[in-house]
Amino acid sequence: MFTKLKREDFKGRSRRLTREGFAVRPGLWRFAVRAATETQQRPVWLGRMQTRRPETSSGALWTRASAARPRNDLSVVLVHGVIVSSRYLMPLADELAADFPVVVPDLPGYGLSEPAPSPPNMADLADAVVAGARAAGHRRLAIVGNSFGAQIAIAAALRHPDLVERLVLIDLTTDPTARSFPRQFLRWARCGVDEHLSILPVMSRDLVDLGPRQAIHLLRVMMQDRPEQKLPAVRQPTLVVRGGRDRLVSASWARQSAELLPKGRLVVVPGYAHMPHWSGTCVVAPILRDFLAEGESG
Repeated sequence: MFTKLKREDFKGRSRRLTREGFAVRPGLWRFAVRAATETQQRPVWLGRMQTRRPETSSGALWTRASAARPRNDLSVVLVHGVIVSSRYLMPLADELAADFPVVVPDLPGYGLSEPAPSPPNMADLADAVVAGARAAGHRRLAIVGNSFGAQIAIAAALRHPDLVERLVLIDLTTDPTARSFPRQFLRWARCGVDEHLSILPVMSRDLVDLGPRQAIHLLRVMMQDRPEQKLPAVRQPTLVVRGGRDRLVSASWARQSAELLPKGRLVVVPGYAHMPHWSGTCVVAPILRDFLAEGESG
């Protein structure tokens, strides 16, 4: 199923429109500065989201989690990308936490979390996502991943089908037609003009925390993964979301991803690039909320 949202679809959902199809959450710059300067002693918080450090089967993972437990039993786990941490997912997490329990782990080596004893592979990262949710007491999971996080979400769904009930893949990498470091970098760089500039201090801090050696290793893990081979085996209902201006994830790859999924559908959100959940939280959150609510009504 393919859906392309139009400008009129945003009415009543956005707090502010800056140009056609572009909604900005108020206070985004203030939060970005706070997130970029947080410490373990003074972790950042946002609205309904608090920062915790639970012990899991994958070690101690710093985790952003909603303070209150809404009536829905389906818990939403947000998974960050390859050189970013939970920080850039917190605005979306806060929006969803009004209706669902939300968990956003910093995977090993990211954000405030300590590195793993050995360089993690895709299976390690997928297991860490589920371990973080289980440690927080969640058993029915909907996993939402952006970019490389979407690849991790696929692996988690395949490795833990008894726990993972739904998936959302936001701008899934890696496009098979651009599976090289130069092509990925050039495509990503072209997205910059359509991202909200407040993401820059957050990404800079995340890259410093991760370090160049770990970043290179994880980029290799991302590039070696073959999501197109895994998608046909995903049995969970899955929503594929693509920013209409995303140059990293092509329109053809987004369509192919949805078509490969047995229960997939595609939504294209115009006006956004590779991180629509940050630049357009107020638009993306309602789309996700409607899809996730199907898991409760069904």
